[in-house]
Amino acid sequence: MKKFFLFLSLPILLTACASVQKAENFANCTYALRSIEISDYNVNSLSFDVYVGITNLNRREAAAIKKFEGKMYMNEVEVADVNFEDVRIDPNSYKNQKVHLTVPMETFNSKLLGLVSMGSATVDYHLTGTAYFDTPLGEVPIPVDIGRVGSNN
Repeated sequence: MKKFFLFLSLPILLTACASVQKAENFANCTYALRSIEISDYNVNSLSFDVYVGITNLNRREAAAIKKFEGKMYMNEVEVADVNFEDVRIDPNSYKNQKVHLTVPMETFNSKLLGLVSMGSATVDYHLTGTAYFDTPLGEVPIPVDIGRVGSNN
């Protein structure tokens, strides 16, 4: 009887292990801030485009980010919410996801506004949040923490 029960439970265990492995494969990505470009400014707000580089290190499975929810900081000042949805990265490739942000001028102090508007290299950009991946097991949250433009985490 024990052998019969073990025989019946073996396919379930193998399927569960394969599903866990697939879920891990989907989340095998690295992230980087590729660039930040000012796109528009006026008396009330500053708009810029943030390019988040996502590299899928998996050689067989595509990564499907259902959504990303995070926050952008400049010199430790929270400036904007960063959100995007439905991003697919093919196996062993990368994608630069463009996110358009509009930040009210009152968010910046005068020093930070001057540095950002001049494109200064001394501005410390930081993006932190959670990427939610679609997997056979459902939605899997993965924390993301990206430092300065061009650095990988």
